[in-house]
Amino acid sequence: MKSKLNVDWTWIRSHLPKEFADRDIDSFGGYYLDGRNVMSEGERGEPDTLEYAARDEEDLRLWQFDHVCELLGYALELEHRTENAKKWRYVRVRAENGKWLYAERRSYVYNAIEDTRLAAFELYLRLIRPVFSPEHFEERVQAHVRLMNRWYRTPHWDFDRNALCFVEVSDAKEYAGDADNSEEPRAGSVIQMLG
Repeated sequence: MKSKLNVDWTWIRSHLPKEFADRDIDSFGGYYLDGRNVMSEGERGEPDTLEYAARDEEDLRLWQFDHVCELLGYALELEHRTENAKKWRYVRVRAENGKWLYAERRSYVYNAIEDTRLAAFELYLRLIRPVFSPEHFEERVQAHVRLMNRWYRTPHWDFDRNALCFVEVSDAKEYAGDADNSEEPRAGSVIQMLG
């Protein structure tokens, strides 16, 4: 039976750091409950899909908190994208003939191609850590480390569980794609140097 997805905003906001608690974070449009199942309304005529099967009310509340933290991570990353880009050695400039061309920084924090997800994932993991069990937190860390290493043949990233940030653990380079094993940036693909 379809019913409104009631969100416990008081509980969610009380578990967020003060600087985020008053942000406009209503992010549950298009969701409804069918029993304890969170359903997502179908888009453009597609059928509704199961988003999450909650075990009980507490599990549903934790899923809602997790969802809010994920979206806060992306929102903050967007707000700080320009300054975050300065931390990366390589930044994509444009593509020509299906291949990326890059700018390279002389000084950088990360010896890699810019991956905007890093800042979003770090904030998300920092937000959920005090609320979730150590086991659930570790599951989320491992899932996000896998995502960060998706385009590396040898793992390049890990997550420092004490400092709560991603760290580079190798000199591995990204590969171009599932059908292209070449490393990026390719020879000759850096078209400008940045200060």
